[in-house]
Amino acid sequence: MTIEHNERTAMAQTVTTQPDGPGKRIGKRGELTMIGKVLPGGAALFRQRLAQFQAEAGYWEDRVGTVQDFRGFLFDDDTRFVLTVVYDGDFKPYLDDIATHAGPWLNAMAEGVFEGFPGSLSDPRAGQWVIDRMHPAEFFYCANPDVTARDVKKMAKLTKAVADMLDAAS
Repeated sequence: MTIEHNERTAMAQTVTTQPDGPGKRIGKRGELTMIGKVLPGGAALFRQRLAQFQAEAGYWEDRVGTVQDFRGFLFDDDTRFVLTVVYDGDFKPYLDDIATHAGPWLNAMAEGVFEGFPGSLSDPRAGQWVIDRMHPAEFFYCANPDVTARDVKKMAKLTKAVADMLDAAS
């Protein structure tokens, strides 16, 4: 299909595929979407644990340090799940980072809930388990694709420091 270039396309982003795995990439950001089956009784277990998962998200994702956003939900009468994440960098290092820095949290989320989960993200079969459930986005857009999660954190600290300094000066 031919793109008609005009004022609406002037800010078009270059969308590529991840160089080392499935998923789309814009600038420094990649996307990952998984769809899989929920084990019998898994939905109840997932929801029983949900408040704790949500409460711990900031701790674990801060340890990973490359996550822009992460969402998950059950659908089709609680028989299937979707996990979707926008992260900084390449696919394989991201998988290594989540296994290393957020493994206990994600293992607790998946164990007894997601069909075929090998029991631990540190299991050598875990990467293939993720890949087998991946569905790369057909459409992907992100604001500020070259600003990493770490950059955002630095900017937030800098903004607060400048605001504190201005407040002290007034």
